[in-house]
Parts: sequence; structure tokens; C-alpha cells
Amino acid sequence: MKKGILIIALAVVAAACNNTNTAGTDTHSTAAVTETQETGENELFGKEWKLIALNGKAITLDTTFNKEPLLVFDQEKGSINGNGGCNNFMATFKLTDTGGMEISQGGATLMACPNLELEGQFFEGLKQVKNYRITGDTLFLDNEKKEAIATLAIK
Repeated sequence: MKKGILIIALAVVAAACNNTNTAGTDTHSTAAVTETQETGENELFGKEWKLIALNGKAITLDTTFNKEPLLVFDQEKGSINGNGGCNNFMATFKLTDTGGMEISQGGATLMACPNLELEGQFFEGLKQVKNYRITGDTLFLDNEKKEAIATLAIK
């Protein structure tokens, strides 16, 4: 039942994201992104971040995955695009100058694939992100306890 509601909600959000009207653009996301850039913490942008671990466990991709799960942060739009291994998704994010990050509940395509368990866990984990940190070529998306939910590496 919860999956059905989530799928419907994601479909509605995906349809809303196709609206090209920018009159109501959220300036808070842009301001947070600009502030981050000014403090020199812009290592997040302009890269494809490939998922390598989820909830502290390394992921293993097999041939049932259409694509590698990954994230791309768009600094100008304050948005995230990516793939969960099967479905493309999009969301918005806000950064704080203290390393905080909040990711909105986004939308995703609704392709049927044989291995959606990892993708579902990845999407659920993104909703819990409260902080981020970058060490070398590794991005950690952390929960409120600063425990890594998702670990990603530059692709």
C-alpha cells in the first residue's frame, strides 16, 4: 500500500516538474547554493556521483541494473537529477553553510525492472539526508545523527 502511494506521489511530482513556468522559482534554494559557492564548498557540483554504499553496506550491481545509481547536483537550479539503477529521478535540495542539506521528495519515472529493492532503499534514504560531507573523491550523505546513509564516489 505504501509503495503504491509513493509511486502515485512520485508520478504527480514528475508531472509537476515538467512545468516550464519559472515565475514561482524558489529563490531560497538558489541563495543557499550561492552561499555555499562563496565559502568554497562547491566540490559538490559539476560531477556525477556514483552510489557505492547504502546504509554502510557496499552495493553490488549485477546485470539486472539498467544503469548505475548516481546523482548530479545542479548548482544553478538547486536540483538533483540521477538514476536509481532503473528509474530516472529528480528533486530539489537546499544547503546550509554548516554542511547541512535537505532533499525534497522528488519524482521518478515508473519503469518496471527486475531489481527495484536497492533503488527503493536509495530513494528512501535520500529523504532522510540532513548533512553532507566530501572527503577526497567521496561524498557522504548523512542523516541527522551524521551517519552515512549513502556513500557516493566521483564517476
